[in-house]
Amino acid sequence: MAIEIKQQKQSKLGSFLVIILILAILGWLGWNFLKPIEIFQEPNITDLLPDVSQELIYAELNIGKVFNHSVFQTLTSHIVWPLEIPNLGRENPFQAY
Repeated sequence: MAIEIKQQKQSKLGSFLVIILILAILGWLGWNFLKPIEIFQEPNITDLLPDVSQELIYAELNIGKVFNHSVFQTLTSHIVWPLEIPNLGRENPFQAY
């Protein structure tokens, strides 16, 4: 009579959690150490504009007032829209002359 020793089944949940933990650590390391270095800082709009133009940042635009202004009402269009596209080339380029 042979003595058989049965091995205990290892939990798949434990190995799954270890793999997820290792992937999370590798992802965190990659995110922190392999990200591109920012060479130039994004400029601040208040640094770019001269002091006189600083008030334009906080200006409020009332579109209704602009459209109802008498000068805006007198504006007229001097172009034909949509533009007429001239016929370039032949109707059927594969047709013999």
